[in-house]
Amino acid sequence: MAAESRKLLAPSPSDQAPEGDLVIVKVEEDHGWDQESSLHENNPPGQELFRLRFRKLCYQETLGPREALIQLRALCHQWLRPDLNTKEQILELLVLEQFLTILPEELQTLVKEHQLENGEEVVTLLEDLERQIDILGRPPSLLLRVLPLPRREVLETRR
Repeated sequence: MAAESRKLLAPSPSDQAPEGDLVIVKVEEDHGWDQESSLHENNPPGQELFRLRFRKLCYQETLGPREALIQLRALCHQWLRPDLNTKEQILELLVLEQFLTILPEELQTLVKEHQLENGEEVVTLLEDLERQIDILGRPPSLLLRVLPLPRREVLETRR
C-alpha cells in the first residue's frame, strides 16, 4: 500500500489543537474501497479522500491519544460535512458504506459498474438480480461477467 502524509487544519479549534497548529495525517491508499467509490461520485471530490483518511488513520502514527482523537474529529468533519449535510444524509452515508462493506466482492463489483448513488438504488439492483436468478434458474450474463470462476460454477449448478 502506498502511504503519504498530509497536513490539515483542525476544523474546530475550541475542542481541537490550539489555533494555527497543523495536524499531520498519514494516509494509506485503500484499493478495496475503489469498488464502492462510484457511489460517492455525486459528493464533492475531496469527500471520498477524507473518508479514506478517516478510515485509515493509524494510532501508532500519531503523537498520542489526544492527537489521534483530534485527527479523527478533523477527518470526520471533512468527510461527513455536518455543516452542510443533514443528519439523515450523514446516516445514509454511514449505512451505505457499511452495507457495501458486507456485500460479497462480486456484488460490490456489480454495484460499482452500475454507478449507483444511494442505498435504495443498490437494494433495487440486488433485488432485481435475485428475481432474475429465480426466473432464469441461473445468474444473468451481467453477473456471470463479474463473478470469479469458482463462484460461477456454484451458481450455475443451482439450475
